[in-house]
Parts: sequence; structure tokens; C-alpha cells
Amino acid sequence: MQDTRHHAVRPVSPEHRHGVFLPEDRTMMFGSFPWPCIHDADGIFSISIEREGGFFRYRRTCQDSHVEKTLISEGSAVFIHPVEPINLPKEVTRILEIVFPPVFIAPESEKTVFLVFPVEIGVFIEKNGDYVLLDVFSLCQPKYSLYGSPENGVITRFCQSRVSDTVPVIDPAREGVLQLTLRNTGRNWVEVSRAVFDSYFMPLYFDTGAAMTGEMTIFSKMIAETRLQEQPLRDGMTLAIPVIQARKILMVDVEKKSFLMEHGVG
Repeated sequence: MQDTRHHAVRPVSPEHRHGVFLPEDRTMMFGSFPWPCIHDADGIFSISIEREGGFFRYRRTCQDSHVEKTLISEGSAVFIHPVEPINLPKEVTRILEIVFPPVFIAPESEKTVFLVFPVEIGVFIEKNGDYVLLDVFSLCQPKYSLYGSPENGVITRFCQSRVSDTVPVIDPAREGVLQLTLRNTGRNWVEVSRAVFDSYFMPLYFDTGAAMTGEMTIFSKMIAETRLQEQPLRDGMTLAIPVIQARKILMVDVEKKSFLMEHGVG
């Protein structure tokens, strides 16, 4: 049976000019498109795959960044999806750290908050069910930090977020939404101002923007466990292609899909 999981978002009312697909809705940020194609996301970025002689030429423009690649083989579809925000400028770390204004959570209670994270955009090509990551770009300048001590800490992709109790309004070209359930299992109030996640298992969903859902189980002010969930923020969202799938990296076991924060939650 053919897997149609990544084909849920498609342009409507397409027109064809000289055999090249041009979506009518130029404001679409993410989706899947026939091959070849030209896609202009409302001037935010543009992507094209066009035949030139016996080859295909891939071109991408985003702000001052321009990329051009030659494709010898033809694919069957092009996918523009949000990807794990740890790929640029190169994969320095697989750990994402989100810092936000402090929130205090009562003992033996839980609360759901909404954070934002930086968006990176991946371009995949597919043929016969095989996905290849062709390009990754972003409008966000990546920053890195150290979570923990120099001796025992880990390098993280660092970002700052606002915090809210409802889904925030975002710029979908730059931000995604993280719905995070904070669960305090201890007997003391805890101040929380950071969440750290392993991107090895980072299910991203999209429609008009990107989103994730996750949870943080807090044991003390120094120790917590985070986990991202294979669950969309709202109905109708599409699961994005994981970069680890395109890179043929073996998926981790279910029991290893969490990250233990051992250097504090504040």
C-alpha cells in the first residue's frame, strides 16, 4: 500500500506553463509539489526545479542566500517541510535548548504552556518512496550555548522564547509553536525557565505553520525529563519528513526518546 502520509498538503487549481508546475497559492509555506516545479512563498523564499538539457537544475533563494544544484536523476515529487532546528549552519549538536521567562509551578501539579522555536526548512526529493534531503535553509540566525558545566555539559542549539497560555500568533517563516506540558512531581514549588530536547526524535507537524507537542516531568529544581510526542497541535496537521529518515539514520527505540535535564530547569 502506498504511503500517503506526506502528501496531505497539496496546492489547489494548479496551472502548467511549459511543463513546469506553478502553485496558484503562492503564500503556501510548506507542502508537496509535482516535479518539476516553481514555488514562490510570497516572496519569503523561492524554489525551482527545471529541466536544462538532460539534467534538472535546483535553485533556491532566501534573503541573501542562493543555492544551485544539478540533479542528474528525475524524482517524482518535491517536499518543502519544516525540519528539526539543529541543522544550520551545520549539525553542531542534536540538542535544542529553549529559554523563556520564568514560570513557577506548584507541587504535584501540571500546566500546559506554549513556547516558540526557530524554524528551519528542508527540501526533500522523493522517488519510489525513498526520500533525500536536498537543501536546508532558514530565516533565523542560529545561536549555540552550553547547558551545564564545561566538564559535563552539552552544546545546544539555543533560542529564546516568549511564554503564553494560549497558542501564540507567530511568523510561520521564522517560528513554530511548541505546546509543552509542565508536570511537577515534587513537593516544592519549582521555577522553570528552560527546556532541553534531543532532536533525534522530534516529530514536527505543519499546516500553515510548524508545531510540536511535548512534556517536561520535573523531579526537582535540578532534574527533569523532557519528551516530544508524536501528536499534532491540532487536527488536520501533516507529519513532516524527519531528517534522520532521509539520512538513513536508524530510528531510536521508544524508551530512548527522552532527554534527562541534569543541570537545572531554571
